[in-house]
Amino acid sequence: MQTKNYDIIICGGGMAGLSLVYRALKEKVWVDEKILIIDKDSKDTNDRTWCFWQKEGVKNEFEDIVYRRWKDLLFFSNQKEKLKLDTGSYVYKMIRSIDFYKHVLAYIRQSDQVDFIYHDIISIGNLGSKAVVKTSESVFESKYIFNSIYKKPELKPEEQYFIQHFKGITIRTDQFKTDPGEMFFMDFRTTQENGTTFFYTLPFSQNEIFVEYTLFSKSLLKPEEYNSKIKIYLSEILQINDFQIVEEEFGVIPMTDSSFERRSGNVVNIGSAGGDTRASTGYTFLNTQKTISKILTSFKEKNHPFFDNENISNKHKVLDATILNVLDNDIYKGDEIFTDLFRRVKAKTIFAFLDGESTIADDLKIMSSLKAKYFIGPFLKVITR
Repeated sequence: MQTKNYDIIICGGGMAGLSLVYRALKEKVWVDEKILIIDKDSKDTNDRTWCFWQKEGVKNEFEDIVYRRWKDLLFFSNQKEKLKLDTGSYVYKMIRSIDFYKHVLAYIRQSDQVDFIYHDIISIGNLGSKAVVKTSESVFESKYIFNSIYKKPELKPEEQYFIQHFKGITIRTDQFKTDPGEMFFMDFRTTQENGTTFFYTLPFSQNEIFVEYTLFSKSLLKPEEYNSKIKIYLSEILQINDFQIVEEEFGVIPMTDSSFERRSGNVVNIGSAGGDTRASTGYTFLNTQKTISKILTSFKEKNHPFFDNENISNKHKVLDATILNVLDNDIYKGDEIFTDLFRRVKAKTIFAFLDGESTIADDLKIMSSLKAKYFIGPFLKVITR
């Protein structure tokens, strides 16, 4: 195959890869570079949503396409206890992938610096001072490759690997009676036989809501099981029996304490592929944006993309690994852990912890809210490792 040369290659045209190119062009970090984006298909469907929280007044790079915001968050335990969460100055935000793709691609495609190809990627690696990607049809070389294509790591015997898997539907109905300004942040009013299991309920309006059935476990369910649980939840919990499905989505997010390689030579991994997914929750969007900020800052200051300090600190990785080991023991159930946590600690403190911005005092509040006897063994196992 003939080798084609670029300055920058992006492997994977999803949220991470497109965010990097969009922001680099927008901030004029890449002015003269010739850029190639490789993905197996174009992004033209609403295939997922990204949710995250930020403090009021704080804006992100994609504020203009935030689809909905909620200030009032509710938590429901498996025993049907209702908690109104103290979010402090935090606001919960949602971005739909279709809005993201349209917005970002419209900007990127205005630039004559960027080419797109839709191939299957065979391999990514280094050859001397060059980074090389082989696709089903071509070979490409560049100075740097940014890869967001996730590959499950080779696990060591003591490492945990859970998956967060979910089926979400957007429905229209005249039977929704709850305040659309309140979102159900975690609703455990469903059976727990398959692991930590809950619903998100995000009202878009009085007659349109998004409902997502989410599990933390080590294996997927059969497709009909997701549909069955959603139907039961709608009927028995939300009292909705007459509805029209507008959109559906399905996804799988890794939750693991395995180490991810940020960089191999001139190949830089971003998004879940680079360890930007929080192991205890699966949240990825803001961590990815923080990583991109560090890459762009490094380009501006040092003319290369390499940086040292990760967003998710070793302290938080240890705590996340401990939680995964507790879940694996299956003695202190996931729904009980989250119920104890949100019952005894303010949500604003938990959000700071999950953003990697918590203080030692915050961490102590969180740890003291849980049943310590179930954490001692897993914690010692993790720090010994």
